[in-house]
Formats: sequence, structure tokens, C-alpha cells
Amino acid sequence: MALPEGIQTVTIVGQRTHPDGTPMRGNIRLVPTAGRFVHAETGLIVQGAADEPYDSATGDVSITVVASDADGINPSGGTYQLTLTAYDAKTLTFPVLLPTGAPVVKLAAITPVEAEDGDYVIVTGPAGPPGAAGPQGDTGEAGPQGLTGPAGATGTQGPTGATGATGPAGTPPTGDQPGVTRAAFKPADESVTSSIVLQADDHLSISVTAGGTYAIDGCLIVAGDPAGDLALTIAAPGGSQGGWTPTATTLGTTDGTGSVRLTRFDFGAPSSMGVTAAGLMVVPAGGLIAGADGTVIVQWAQAVSSATATVLKAGSWLRLTRVF
Repeated sequence: MALPEGIQTVTIVGQRTHPDGTPMRGNIRLVPTAGRFVHAETGLIVQGAADEPYDSATGDVSITVVASDADGINPSGGTYQLTLTAYDAKTLTFPVLLPTGAPVVKLAAITPVEAEDGDYVIVTGPAGPPGAAGPQGDTGEAGPQGLTGPAGATGTQGPTGATGATGPAGTPPTGDQPGVTRAAFKPADESVTSSIVLQADDHLSISVTAGGTYAIDGCLIVAGDPAGDLALTIAAPGGSQGGWTPTATTLGTTDGTGSVRLTRFDFGAPSSMGVTAAGLMVVPAGGLIAGADGTVIVQWAQAVSSATATVLKAGSWLRLTRVF
């Protein structure tokens, strides 16, 4: 049975094959993390699993489900548990977010997220009846004709009606949605020796959603040979707009003193900056409009190959705040 007309949906499309191109046999399954979604206006209750088999001739698959933040859905913003089953390959399962902002999403572009039950919307009940009216006050004595008589006595004030109970406070938003700040922290040192090839940092990456607008900042604690220095970039999904700047000292510093580089760079374009053996702070910043679902990643290497390791130290962090 088709979903009721007007409910917003998300369609996942993709293809699963073996390394030689032969199609996998199996199915894709989606289950709401919260257990169910309810659409009060239509009376729809979304519960259980949605399954779709892979095309046995091509490995193609397409499945359409209710968007996790569809209008009128309660809870809103929850995740789905995605399971990819194959009869002759390892089963994959992880939570995914399927918002209305991306009505069609490629299976290969989906990024795992933290499981969320979503936010429940409190429905306000009807107003209670008004309180009883108080008794009418006495009428004052009328004065003689042509003159103003004395004012009448003020009537007794009636009782105040009961005040309705205050509803519970709303739950702050979570996940990748406007108003939410997410951060990645580095729990251990990471070193690069004798290499100028940019590599993705082991810890500093955060997922983004196509069309989302994000403010970027961070703090990188870097130490190494001043002759090796540091090459750095912030990578983002293809088609993204905006830019980033390193906010770091220029090359050649030996004690942390020097000019500060605030040049704008495209995402994925590298910039070189100075480091010292004692360590310097690099404070990247920027703004991003994500061109596709994907990940923002800190990538780095030595600016000049050196046998003395360049180290990105524990305690470094990257932070994204979604604005829209």
C-alpha cells in the first residue's frame, strides 16, 4: 500500500556488486530507531521494517520511506537503522538520517550518524472552562437633578478562575540540524615523518548534509622541525561553497613570532605555515554550504619533507555549528 498523499519521503537508490561486477543478491532494510513514527493528521503509524531486494540482474536497489523530519511526523528528526544484507557478503548495519532536504540520496553517499529517537512534539489540549463570575457590586445613590451624585460603592471582585498547568519544556535539538554544534576531539598524538602528501587526520572529521550551512572553527596543536613546517587543508564534499583560512604564522618562524596568514582558501586547497619544536596553535575558521552529503575532514602533512616528525597533538579539535 502506498503512503498517504502529501507525506514527504526520501528515496535511497544505489547498486551493489561484487569486485568483478556481478550483482549481489540480498536486500536493503530500514527500521525507525524510535520504534515508530506517527502522523496524527492522516492517522498513519509507521512501524517495523521496510525491505527491498536487490535486482538479481544488475544489483540495483531503490527504496522509499517517510522522511525522518516530514511535516506532522512525531517524533521528528529521528534516525533509521539501515541494514545491507547479502547472501554471499558481510551484512552492514548503521544508523542514518533521512531528512526532507535530500529527497533522493545515493546509497554510496550515505554517512553513518549517531542513533537518535528524535524530538517528540507536545500537543496542547483544549483550554479549560472560565472561572465563575463574581457577584455584582452595589449601585451608588443617584444625586439630585443637575448635580453629580456621589460615586457608588465598588462591587466585590469575583474569584479568579483556575490556571492551567504549564507543559514540560521542549527538548533541545540534536544531530545535524540548525542550531546544533558538533565537535571532534583528538584523543592521541599523530605523527608524519618525511612526507609532503596530505593525509586525512585519524580523528578530526564531522559529517554534513547536502544544502546545510555551517560555521567552522578549530584549534590544532602542532609541534615539529621548523625546517619541515606544516601543510594543511580542510576538505569538504564536492560542490561545496564558502572557504577556510588557517589563522597561523607564516613559514620560517622559530619562536612563534611572525605574520598571521588569513588568506581565503577553497576547500581541499592546501596552505603552508610555520611550526616550532615547542609547538604552535593553528586556529582554522571558515564557512561552508555543503554541496552533497559527506564529511568535513582536516588533512595535513609536512610542508617540506623532514626526518624529524611533525606532530598533531592530542587535545586538538574541530567544530561545526549548523546555521541553516
